[in-house]
Amino acid sequence: MKLLSVICILFSGFMLNAQQKIDFVAIDTTWWSITNLNLTHFRNGDKLRNAKTREDWIECLQAGIPAYCVFRNDTSMARKYGLIYNWFAIADPRGLAPKNSRVANNGDFKKLVEHINQGIFSYPGKGVAGQRLRDSLGWDIGKLGANIYDFGILPGGYRNENGEFVGQGKETSLWVRDTLSYGVVTLGNAITSPYALIHGLKEDMVFQSDGKRTGSYVRIVIGEEVFTKRRKAE
Repeated sequence: MKLLSVICILFSGFMLNAQQKIDFVAIDTTWWSITNLNLTHFRNGDKLRNAKTREDWIECLQAGIPAYCVFRNDTSMARKYGLIYNWFAIADPRGLAPKNSRVANNGDFKKLVEHINQGIFSYPGKGVAGQRLRDSLGWDIGKLGANIYDFGILPGGYRNENGEFVGQGKETSLWVRDTLSYGVVTLGNAITSPYALIHGLKEDMVFQSDGKRTGSYVRIVIGEEVFTKRRKAE
């Protein structure tokens, strides 16, 4: 099938960071991690805060503290889904992604979706990226994913602005690093930064920024961030 004849090569066991062995797959010309990030330290070794309770999560959001958590604080969920991060973790100048990689940004996701939807009549919300990137196992609702790129998205849910864990088995969200916010760290960015929503009942990957999902998972790509000098907004 010509439509599915794409460059899709698994790069196994690529060690970007001693904390986690990260495998990548080439989709078009971009190398994507095939699992969600599961790192608890920044690139320089500084440890992120583990915001376990609702109060911790809300405090980190309001105070601009980089933080992560495990879905429902169950360590088995970390092994299955990876870690959930707040926006301040992905925007911190110390770098969440290991050296020679970056948190996937809006340009990376745009290119990914356009590539997957090639040859398909689609408009926003009517493509097939979500269904083709979802794992073929683990989804409680909708059709199982085709997972034709070994991207393996699982329904790990997310954490909302009230610190609640929701959506497991039905949906998940991935942070989309907004290149326009490079160098600017504000609460406004933290609650309106875009994310990619993958839902079991939707074939496409939907991009939103409604401030409801303040804790999302992270996929990284090979290549450093290119940005202007970072500054903390007043």
